[in-house]
Amino acid sequence: MTVYKPKGSPYYHFDFQFRGQRFYGSTGMASKRDAERYERDQRTQAALGRTEQPTLTLDEATGIYWSDKGTFENNRITTEYQLANLNRIYGAATMLHDIDDLAVSKAIARRRGETKRNSKDLVSNATVNRETELLKRVIRHVSGTYKVPEIKWARHNLKESQERIREASPTEEAALFEVLRRDDPDLADLVEFALLSGARKDAVVTLLWSKVDLANGTADVRTKGDVWHRILLTPRMIAIIANRLKVGPFVFTYVCKRPSPPRQDRPRRIKGERYPYSKNGWAKRWYQALKDAGIIDFRFHDLRHTAGTRVTRVSNLKVAQKMLGHTRIETTARYAHVDEADIRGAMAAAEQSRNSPERGNVEPLETRRKPRKNG
Repeated sequence: MTVYKPKGSPYYHFDFQFRGQRFYGSTGMASKRDAERYERDQRTQAALGRTEQPTLTLDEATGIYWSDKGTFENNRITTEYQLANLNRIYGAATMLHDIDDLAVSKAIARRRGETKRNSKDLVSNATVNRETELLKRVIRHVSGTYKVPEIKWARHNLKESQERIREASPTEEAALFEVLRRDDPDLADLVEFALLSGARKDAVVTLLWSKVDLANGTADVRTKGDVWHRILLTPRMIAIIANRLKVGPFVFTYVCKRPSPPRQDRPRRIKGERYPYSKNGWAKRWYQALKDAGIIDFRFHDLRHTAGTRVTRVSNLKVAQKMLGHTRIETTARYAHVDEADIRGAMAAAEQSRNSPERGNVEPLETRRKPRKNG
């Protein structure tokens, strides 16, 4: 028998092949003996040439997808979170073939009204689209064996916001660090490390000494989706870390300038002592530095955009993808921007590489024509 219990499932699943066709899914049985009996029935039905496809719940369908594909994906933590969202929104016990266009529309409307984790901001259209796309993949994955719905997916695709193109210019960068080095050297180190590494804000703020290997030039950071990503350290990044005071588990700390009483999320602060950065407690100083530097419409996350764009400019999109830790290169393409100067430079380089008659590399067409034979 080939029954087994997937991780996290209370039920045994079956998986066998008959005449080149695969039959698999949940038995709906918590007892192995009952599950084996169920599997024998499935084998009998397959041998008799069963034509009606069996049904299954959304929870069972997502479990099959997770066991077969999701658990092996690079972004499996995100996939697991999204599968849980699908079961929560549509209902884990909902029969998969009962999910129609109306059900998808209602689920999307509900999801758009929810907020992001640890934030008051609403879930973006892009996030909703990714989850709907995952549902589509789940249904396609089990469609060969189970009864599945027919859904017009194109009508459910939400319009996503236009790509934000914001890169720090060399002049803006110089002005910003002039202000930061003068007024807040600790924050200057944090910002410069973010700019050079392309790491997200939370990843830089929570960088641990225990995850830094200066000898090998690497640092591991916890990033989006609770995934660990390895950063390669440049000489300047190594210098920044090496010159930080080691006063706790976190690399980046600051000197308290104003004492504060204890709060629910932290102990009291003493003037002159060093403390780790909180998630947003230093935002006021960051925005003040931007204002003093004369920089407008610039977010901390734009440092990541700037890093991705600069690396792409001197190498390629694949290198930027690895640096930023993206699983999909389409995501990297949104971070790496090009402007007219980039296009003009690329065109000029292409022009220089071609065999142009004006450069003397190609014989003019007139001299290459064969003379006609008389008569």
